[in-house]
Amino acid sequence: MKLKNYVLLYCLTCLGLVVSVIGYDWYEGSNFDSQWHSLGLYSLVVSFVLTSLYFGYDLWQQKRQAAEIKLLNDKLVDLLKEGAYHHVILKPSDPYYQLAQSINAIQSKQKRFVKNFVRQQRGYFSLLEYLTSGVMLIDQDNLIYTANHALNEIFAKDLNQKQSPYYYVLDNFELIQLIEQAIRTKSDQAKEIKHHQDGEKLLAVQVRYIPLSKHHFLIMCLVDDVTQKRKLEQQQKDFLANLSHELKTPITSISGFSETLLAGALSDQTVSRQFVEIIHRESKELAELIEDGLSLARIEDDRALNLTSFNLYAFCNASLDSFTKLIFEKQIKVKLEVEPDLEIVCDQRKLRHILNNLLQNGLRYNRPEGKLTIKANLLANEWQLIVSDTGIGIEKAEQKRIFERFYRVDQSRTKAIVGTGLGLAVVKEYVELLSGDISLVSKPNEGSTFTVTLPRFEL
Repeated sequence: MKLKNYVLLYCLTCLGLVVSVIGYDWYEGSNFDSQWHSLGLYSLVVSFVLTSLYFGYDLWQQKRQAAEIKLLNDKLVDLLKEGAYHHVILKPSDPYYQLAQSINAIQSKQKRFVKNFVRQQRGYFSLLEYLTSGVMLIDQDNLIYTANHALNEIFAKDLNQKQSPYYYVLDNFELIQLIEQAIRTKSDQAKEIKHHQDGEKLLAVQVRYIPLSKHHFLIMCLVDDVTQKRKLEQQQKDFLANLSHELKTPITSISGFSETLLAGALSDQTVSRQFVEIIHRESKELAELIEDGLSLARIEDDRALNLTSFNLYAFCNASLDSFTKLIFEKQIKVKLEVEPDLEIVCDQRKLRHILNNLLQNGLRYNRPEGKLTIKANLLANEWQLIVSDTGIGIEKAEQKRIFERFYRVDQSRTKAIVGTGLGLAVVKEYVELLSGDISLVSKPNEGSTFTVTLPRFEL
């Protein structure tokens, strides 16, 4: 209540009291009419009633204003909380109306800001989770802000331990050193490091220094597992090196013997025939080596499956026809133990590569007048193609390496046998493309049995 209202009430009360006293004195001493006395009493009563009403109204106003101030204060407190978005509604005549409108406007703006922030945050974290690279964010207090699922998989542990010092959570000393160096130098760092966890891994690490302000920054660690990539690159280098080395032998022989023939050996029929036979044999080996090398190179571009249904017995017979000459030369007894009406679903071209290479090995490394057996077994969800021979066999120590490119068994036992060392590598690659498996059982001087297990595809 304003001060002038209190002064007015005070004056009225005083006036009532004065009039009442004077009226009473005149009435007692001078025999004036009692109307003066009544007027003074009425004034006093009216002043008292008005004062009481004014004080009551003032008290009600104070309580109402206190409630409105509390409401506005609570709303300001609610602005700091999420989900409290109820506007303050006051009448336009209310003295706090403009303040309430301002608070409502701030609240609406904050609501839009929070909504956009939450949407961006969700998108940001979703992006992190779908990245194939491992990501970790570290703040200026060396505490982990977040780490995505890919990083957990790379290190095989939960690294998303927020508000934990990174050097307590990470267990790779080289990575910790890179982070410390980035913080110390305020510059980006990159390095390939080794991580020993369930076998050695090679990790490509980038540590980014991200300045936010003069005294605030973030450290972003990007980690990629490049173990398989580097292994593949090394295999490609080894493959090219081995292929170059293997190509030199037949090329050198062909070049040397042809030069000898051109130098005058053509006149000697015996020598010239011998040299031509060597050139022919080496050229065949060269062609085979190139073909096997091209087969391996084509596998990466031939990953799609072309499934068809066909008769396995006829399929095996067609493959055997390609080796009729070699079978006749070594007098190999071939036994085809496949049901004549057996129908399977598979990629014929890929299966042809598998069977032809197994037949070639089974015939080349077989003993004269040996045996070669082809079997087929149907299982619940798989089927097996089994090729057995009675050849030189493979030592136990060498059996794990026979599917490596260019690997050949003991040279002292196979020196006279033409081969590139790529056939079984081609077989393994195609078996894996068909989601299958290949196993070997072999004993030296007794023979070898290759078992290819493939899924029973459906059209």
